[in-house]
Amino acid sequence: MSSSLLLSLSSKPSLLKLALRCQTLRTLGSSSSTTTTNPYLLYRVTCCGDEESPGVMTQLHTFDPAKEEHIIVGDKPFPKELVGSSLVGSSNGWGVFLWGKRSILISDFCNPLSFKSKPKFIPLLPRPDILSCQSDLVSGVAMSSSPQEEEDYLVAVKFMGRPVSIYKPSDTKAVHLALPHNVFDHFEPSKLMYSKRDQRFYMPSSGGHHLWSWDGHESTEPKFHELRFHNLPQFSHSELQLLDSCHRTQHFVESPTGQRFLVKWYVQSIKALGFNCGGTKRFMVFREEEDLNMCYTEDIGDLCMFLGDNEPFCVRASLFPGLNPNSIYFVGEGYGEGYGVYNIATRTPRSFKPKPTPSDSPSGQSFMLPLWAPHWLPPFPLEAVMLCNN
Repeated sequence: MSSSLLLSLSSKPSLLKLALRCQTLRTLGSSSSTTTTNPYLLYRVTCCGDEESPGVMTQLHTFDPAKEEHIIVGDKPFPKELVGSSLVGSSNGWGVFLWGKRSILISDFCNPLSFKSKPKFIPLLPRPDILSCQSDLVSGVAMSSSPQEEEDYLVAVKFMGRPVSIYKPSDTKAVHLALPHNVFDHFEPSKLMYSKRDQRFYMPSSGGHHLWSWDGHESTEPKFHELRFHNLPQFSHSELQLLDSCHRTQHFVESPTGQRFLVKWYVQSIKALGFNCGGTKRFMVFREEEDLNMCYTEDIGDLCMFLGDNEPFCVRASLFPGLNPNSIYFVGEGYGEGYGVYNIATRTPRSFKPKPTPSDSPSGQSFMLPLWAPHWLPPFPLEAVMLCNN
């Protein structure tokens, strides 16, 4: 890490501590190196004081799964743009926020490395004109890239029911899709993923037997894909009864090399997740072979996945010492519902527990933002972050 980078971080002890936990990664076939952070979890945001107001100091409570250590990033003034908002998901380190009847924006405020006094806020066009109970509930978000990487990036948001909206901030018109009546029930709680390999958004059905995809351009017809499953595991009658009683979510995940997986997460009770992973009964992983043939596997090699209210992503565990290969790092839906790691080969979860921390507020008072969903954030190149913050 360069001396100028360390000097710029030295006035922020919590950020310096976070930056020093980065890994130096060697690019295959190149002698150059890139310095990045570990993947980490933002599991809580607290405000110092007794009310949510502009300028009040906030603390970002983060967790480094490689070191299994908690880091608190403080001294971030709460921006007026986010007062009264709800954080419904994230992608590429950017949060998607809703407030009011139809307002929506993306921001890097929750990225602890974005520590400038004025984080970026990019408003999107209004949410679709549908029932408020639908447009206030979001099951998945995805982005084609971060605003730092490309100017013509796309943001996709899956609302409750049939609506899916695609925003291109450089355009003056959003694309609002409505899934056909004969299939939308199967996609109602679905997550989103952007495939860099295909340059398309993907969304699995609630049963995990189909995919819906589109490239984000208004003139392109969405595609409907039927998945074919092979090498299915054998279950006893009691195991089938248990899985049948579970709540299930589906996640389509793409590795850095373009290998894709469908992951089925079985939870017997959302509230039962707690901090002992008691609610998580099983993850089932299917590797995509050619022509959308999905093959059950208990070995994804050096990869580990990160699932939650973020767009799902994969990293190579060997590039981040301390991460467990062939594993799934997960966070439950909502504050206090637990986070942990699941060993795919042994089919066992292990829980992490948030570290109790005293309030840093001068008055001794603080409160948690209740509508801000916890989520995993992918690795960030520190040098790129510094360039964006200068």
